[in-house]
Amino acid sequence: MSGKSVQPRPIDQRVVRTRGRLALALISLGQTRDIDDVKVGDLVRTAGVGRSTFYAHFEDRDDFLGRSFAGMIGICDELARREGVTDILPVGHLVRHIAGNAAFSRRVGPSRSMEVMFAAGERSLRLIAETNLAAALPELAPEERRQASAFLAGALLGQLRLWLQNDFRTSPDTLIVAYRRLAAGVIQALEAASPSPVPFDRKPVHVP
Repeated sequence: MSGKSVQPRPIDQRVVRTRGRLALALISLGQTRDIDDVKVGDLVRTAGVGRSTFYAHFEDRDDFLGRSFAGMIGICDELARREGVTDILPVGHLVRHIAGNAAFSRRVGPSRSMEVMFAAGERSLRLIAETNLAAALPELAPEERRQASAFLAGALLGQLRLWLQNDFRTSPDTLIVAYRRLAAGVIQALEAASPSPVPFDRKPVHVP
């Protein structure tokens, strides 16, 4: 090893701008039409980018939807960390962002596209939860941390799915408080659990 630290690659601002324009185009189009009916051609025309540029960044429309939603979650997490929010997941920023784009979000709820977005979002939320649990509860076995992270990510997406499909009947603040209470219960249970005599990352002998 040379001893030199590895520097992160600088972010290409052209890429950021292109992806941002496409994301704004999706929100704009989704306010007035079904999300499932928005095609790649609609996105590139509204965003003012070329079709070849789109495919240089994304495999297809579903890849764009998933990565855009995951990227939004990443931004929410970054904002939460900057503000010193100690939630395991950035529930406050995420819920308020969705509520702030209500016309678009209402069309996402009944769409096939929501499941495409949520599948990518689940992976992003799970990784965020794993990182935060590792810092909050370093004594957790890796597999226990992964299982808890999957549970916490799935629970939040389940609440968001219910919220979207029921036309925002629950206020954003009520949803945020409910998730925080449920997540706190999970954290408390993990803290209180006595160490298992069998390592958590090993299968019991009767499990196939």
